[in-house]
Amino acid sequence: MNIEYSTFSETGRRRENQDYIRIFVDKEKKRAAFILCVGMGGHAHGGLAAKIVATSIARDIKQNLPADRTGIHAMISRASWTLDTMTDVYGGAEMGTTMVMAYIEGDHMTIMHCGDSRCYVYDADKNIKYVTADHNAGDYMGAPITRCFFSGQLEKAEPDVKTFKVSPGDRIFLCSDGVYPCMAPDILRDRMMDDKPIEEIMDTFMFMCEKFSEDNYSGIMIKID
Repeated sequence: MNIEYSTFSETGRRRENQDYIRIFVDKEKKRAAFILCVGMGGHAHGGLAAKIVATSIARDIKQNLPADRTGIHAMISRASWTLDTMTDVYGGAEMGTTMVMAYIEGDHMTIMHCGDSRCYVYDADKNIKYVTADHNAGDYMGAPITRCFFSGQLEKAEPDVKTFKVSPGDRIFLCSDGVYPCMAPDILRDRMMDDKPIEEIMDTFMFMCEKFSEDNYSGIMIKID
């Protein structure tokens, strides 16, 4: 099974980009991790929080921590502890980040997410295999996030975890909350499944975000062959 991927991460209309992408690929062991963290606006050092959490999780995966229940708990706890440690370094400033990740090993994929960044998974026939559900306190833009990595609130870092088989033709799209408001769900699905190189598909998403997004916008497209 072959994995292709493409990414983008843009500042958009904000002053700085607080999204952070981290990717780890181990071709020899046929595994890969795709991580997207989005710093939480309204709090200090959101970009730093995103980088800390993504880097911590990627380090654990690289060191062969298993993506089972025990391994995931250790991974999340260590990332939360690392974020808390850096909070102390920055004078106790509150900082937080959401996270969405796809971990592929062989023909199995594990999706983890906390917050309102999303993962969409479709098969070759455009059937939906999985879509994450946002963790927030309402269905309106700007609703408070109920699960995330946040300094001093370790209990909020409780990801949803879903594991299933992947097959040739599957496409996976991880994106920040600056992306999906820019297009209707059926348009996002149809563009994901276009018979084009994934770089061209990502160019289309970037064009839509450039026109309509009010936030940073980042995405990771993964194609399974």
